[in-house]
Amino acid sequence: MLIVLSVLLYVLVAYLFLLSIRLVLGWFAPDALGKVWDFMTAATDPFLNVFRRIRALRGAVIDFSPLAAIVALVVAISFLNRLTSYGRITLGFALASLLGAAWWGTSCLLLFLLIAGVLRTIPLGFRGVSASPLWKVVDMIIQPVVSWVMRLFRLGPRTGYTQHLLLTVGLLLVAFILGQYLIWGTGPYQGLVRLLESIPV
Repeated sequence: MLIVLSVLLYVLVAYLFLLSIRLVLGWFAPDALGKVWDFMTAATDPFLNVFRRIRALRGAVIDFSPLAAIVALVVAISFLNRLTSYGRITLGFALASLLGAAWWGTSCLLLFLLIAGVLRTIPLGFRGVSASPLWKVVDMIIQPVVSWVMRLFRLGPRTGYTQHLLLTVGLLLVAFILGQYLIWGTGPYQGLVRLLESIPV
């Protein structure tokens, strides 16, 4: 039984690696890969399509279904890893795995938005640069978050887009650091994941 679980664990890790490579290559020129790309899509599309059917994951600008697919694989790998290491899965570990995977997905999104926000501040110092197609794509990514921050924090009539963009970047950074501390902990504070793992049942 342990051998079967170990083989399944390695298969899932290999599949996670394949899925990650496929998603990264999809941003560039995948057609140039020919049959290699055909193999990758044939192997990963059925799994991705399960998450693509969930409408809540498909936003107007960003499609979160690939991230959800990766999080699902990470949760499955965590469960199998625990099962092969300790021979059983406790309720605490199940909750810790779900929380860890959920935070992993959230932290990736926060980091992605943080990078987009920092990139969006670059054209502020250079006139004419913001007309570039690259900056328009970056603006489409970060604009919904900036709009939400503008509705949440009314800084006054003289406050413009630049101040709200900088505030958004600051809030994203604080959320990322605070989340990392609360979920994983540091120093004497163990974090919520470790506390949940210590539940004996």
